[in-house]
Amino acid sequence: SGKRKMVYLTKEFDEPQLLYIQAGKPPTRMLSHYYGYMYFSDVAVGNYYKRLVRDLLHYRPEINCAAGKIIEALQDEGKARGFLTDINGAGGYSAMHIRRGDFQYKNMKISGEEWVKNTNDVFEKNEILYIATDEKDKTFFE
Repeated sequence: SGKRKMVYLTKEFDEPQLLYIQAGKPPTRMLSHYYGYMYFSDVAVGNYYKRLVRDLLHYRPEINCAAGKIIEALQDEGKARGFLTDINGAGGYSAMHIRRGDFQYKNMKISGEEWVKNTNDVFEKNEILYIATDEKDKTFFE
């Protein structure tokens, strides 16, 4: 937008126990990973901070445990329908993230019928499909 100003990472960023990067509320929006907004003049220092966040920033164990149970249930249902996991334990179902709310461009908001038409050749018959969405109409995907 031309109104943003450069923020330099100084010693002050090394000292705090918590570094808060505000995003998600106007006038700021972070539409990609935080490191896309950071520039380090020394590549090694940049890699250090990116790895630090990668290695230390995690969901709480309760969230990972709940997600694991959901994935296991999806894979069990997929197995019952003949869809197996791979050697890494992945697969057995497919997933889509369908945005319908705040980040949806108005001219790209398509109907459920159009979603089916556009993805008809992507999914197999009887395949389990997990849809993550912010659609509020519970009948939209029927």
